[in-house]
This record gives sequence, C-alpha cells and structure tokens, in this order.
Amino acid sequence: MSKNIILCVIGLALGFGAGFFIANKVTGSLPAAAVPAATAAARPAATPDSAPPLDPAQAGAPLPPGHPDVSSATANLNANPNGVAASNPEAQAAMEAADRKPKDFDLQMNAATTFYKLKAFDKATLYLQRAVELKPKDADALIALGNTRYDMGDFASAASFYERAIVVQPQNADVQTDLGNTYFQRQPPDYKRAIEEYRKTLKFEPRHEKALQNIAAAALRLGDKATAQEAIQQLATINPANPLLDGLRSNVAELP
Repeated sequence: MSKNIILCVIGLALGFGAGFFIANKVTGSLPAAAVPAATAAARPAATPDSAPPLDPAQAGAPLPPGHPDVSSATANLNANPNGVAASNPEAQAAMEAADRKPKDFDLQMNAATTFYKLKAFDKATLYLQRAVELKPKDADALIALGNTRYDMGDFASAASFYERAIVVQPQNADVQTDLGNTYFQRQPPDYKRAIEEYRKTLKFEPRHEKALQNIAAAALRLGDKATAQEAIQQLATINPANPLLDGLRSNVAELP
C-alpha cells in the first residue's frame, strides 16, 4: 500500500492524495520550487482516511481539505494532546482493545491509525512500536512508523524505519524516495546523501518524477547547476507537462 504524493509549491499549493502529515519548515532562500516534493511513501491499509502530507514549503500556503492548521510537528502534537485523543470514544475503544491483547498485531495497527488521525502521534508511535515488535518484517508497520516519525520531525528515526522497510520491499520507489527526503529535511540537511538516495530510486524506476524533481531541488540547494539541469531535462522528457518544470528552470537560470 502506498502513501500518496504531495507536490511542492510554485507560489501556491498543488493537488494532493491521501497519506500522512509533515509540517517541519525548511529554511533557505531558494524559491518554493526548489523544495523537494515528498513522494508516495507506503502507508498501511489501516489508514485510508488520513489527510495528505504537507510539504514544508506549503506551511504558509492554502491547506488542502482535511488538513488542520499546522506550522510545525510540535504544534500538531500540542493542538491535540493525548488527553483529548484518549477521551475520544473511538480512540478509547481502540486503545482498550489493543491493551487487552497486546500480542494482536491488527489491534495495535488499528489503535495506531486511530490515534494518528487525532494527531496524537506519540500514542500512534507506541502502538506502531508494538506492531513492529510483533512483526519486525511487516512493511506496512515499518513504513507507518517511519511516516509517523517523519511527521514528528524526527527524520533520523524515520530513515531507520524506511531502511528496514526497503529491506523487505527493495524496489518500493516511493519509500526509497522518502528516505532521500529525510536527508533533505534534517538539520543540517545532507543534500548530497539525499541525491544518492533519489538516484537509487531511478535505478529501478527511471521514470519516477518525484525522484527527479527532488534531485533537481537538492542540486539547486547545493548550487550544482549541472546536476539540476540533467534532472530537469530527464523530467521534461518523461513529462513535458510537469507543473514544476517552469519553476525549476527559473531557479536553475538564477544560478551562476
């Protein structure tokens, strides 16, 4: 199963699919088109109603349907503390069921999903950790835990779970690309490592637009004009109508 795509912004937010939230803000002077588009990292089937993730550049842009008003991962947590989430009847029932049967994988995943939808990410993490302990090689649980840590701004931890998921699903292009995003997003950013991870995606899915967009974005941050131009050219060959092309080209033109 996969977490749906979020596109980076050129002046305003573009369209989204379903998935997990992110709300950490990337600092820097480059235009929004030079911020990576988070890809469709996998999500478990248990989370069909999650709102789409937010690219950091979109923190100040109009929010898509289903998003709370967020400015940071910490704000998300504080906006809906565990006391509020636990008082929700659905969350209370899911929690009690999971706690009664801590060895039941499906109940742990259900509780995690319920708390995630209420933005009680630490509670969601607790039940996802139980699920991963029960099934250490379950890709859905590993990716969901990676996504939750990513949404909380813990990019190093998210990377560790994505890496474990990739061992199970070695050609999951979306998760591989989101692994690259964890290096782009962390502080300080590691743009070179991000590009390395995005290129791994292209080895088995050479037409993966988000990986190419993100290579261009990371190269722009590095001031690597040649790499950015190469990625943009490949992207234009694959999809001449890609909505980010004009912005990326403008950014490249501004490099010396």
